[in-house]
Amino acid sequence: MNPKFLYGFIGILLVGFAGLVVVSKQSETPRPGVAHADEGRNHVEQKNYTEDEVPTSGDHAAPVAWGVYETEQRDDQLIHNLEHGGIVVTYRPDIPTNELGELKRLLSKPYSEPKFAPTKIVLAPRPANKEKIVLSSWQRSQSLDVYDKNLVINYVKRNLGKSPEPLAR
Repeated sequence: MNPKFLYGFIGILLVGFAGLVVVSKQSETPRPGVAHADEGRNHVEQKNYTEDEVPTSGDHAAPVAWGVYETEQRDDQLIHNLEHGGIVVTYRPDIPTNELGELKRLLSKPYSEPKFAPTKIVLAPRPANKEKIVLSSWQRSQSLDVYDKNLVINYVKRNLGKSPEPLAR
């Protein structure tokens, strides 16, 4: 086989592949939620935050265990969970009981949706939330005034693992 032909053929394949990668990245729809600035990811012993949403990056302490909590968790620890690719769902204590029950059934075992069984979830109350429910992931968040199962599923599916350390536990 002629080497010039072979090199030309390989060149065409590489250019075609590069073009396909560019087109596929451009057609990707933005992930749900509002993007937030990168506030860093330094590990510290403790840091107090006072925002009305869980910060989505920044100085953080040791993470909490994945799961459902009945008590408020520290923001500086929740940021570490986000850094590990998790989703933190916080709610104000005045959320209707039925909505809280739906959230718990959707996000923890035994899952209410058989084809939706997310790992790396923290669900906890947070009185400082501006909205009733706040979905947080690394540098993104989405606030909800009412529970919306499909919106929660979409947010979790599209944002889970989108972080600097997605394989960390």
